[in-house]
Formats: sequence, C-alpha cells, structure tokens
Amino acid sequence: MKIEILSYDCTERLGNRLWVLSQSFIFSVDDEVFTVPRGFVIDGASVPRLLYPICSPVAGPFGQAAIAHDFLYSIEGPDIGRFKADHVLYTIGRLRGAWLAEAQAVKTGVNLFGWLSYKTGRNKINKKSCYDWVQAQLRVAQLTLA
Repeated sequence: MKIEILSYDCTERLGNRLWVLSQSFIFSVDDEVFTVPRGFVIDGASVPRLLYPICSPVAGPFGQAAIAHDFLYSIEGPDIGRFKADHVLYTIGRLRGAWLAEAQAVKTGVNLFGWLSYKTGRNKINKKSCYDWVQAQLRVAQLTLA
C-alpha cells in the first residue's frame, strides 16, 4: 500500500475530544487522492486520556493518521473498507515516526474495536455532548464564511 501526505494539517480544539480542520488536508492511498475538507470535525485517535502523553489523539505520529482514519471511516459511496482504513492509520503513524510496538498497539486496538465507530460512520460525532457539537458547528460555520 502506497500512502503519501500531500499537505499539512491544522486542527483547532473545540472541546472535550473534538477538533476541526482549519484548512484542507490531502493524502493519497494507492494513487487515489482524498481531500479532507476544511471544517471537517474529528474526534482524533480514540486514545484513553491517561495515554495522551504516549499517543496524542491529534499530535505526534498519529495526528495526521487520525485525520485520515476518521475521514475514511466517514465517507459515503465506494468506501475504502475498514481494514484498509485501519492499515492507513498504522502506515501513516509509522511514516510519521511511530515506533513499531506503538504502531502495532494502535493497529491492534482499531482491529479489535474499530467496528464500533465504523458501524456508526458519519454519525459517530453525534454521540458527543450537545455543547461540544454546537461549538463544533459554530466553528465550522466561521471557517466556511472566512
């Protein structure tokens, strides 16, 4: 699997476990280009808060990986598939400097529990608190108007 990061990401924290892209993020998987639009709301890597110093949900080697992974889990139409999306998470993490053991732990986690988010797909962000969701939508509107 050939993966390339074609732009830099820029996220803004919106509250507890929500971030928004303040510019588009572009990556390719096997020469198919994906553009995550500005304003896309992510919940980052599903990492317990206790482990943030080791594996941050939106920074470090898995920051860009989490953006790509959340986007691939959420797109409609011909999808890339859950296991391929999980492999993208692993591969980008490794490309960005994650240790092999760290990347394997993340991949094992999504292989075991990723189906919970994958089944809900586009609606997974809706499970967050109303306050965070409203804040996210307001920021998305601000970015769209900018």
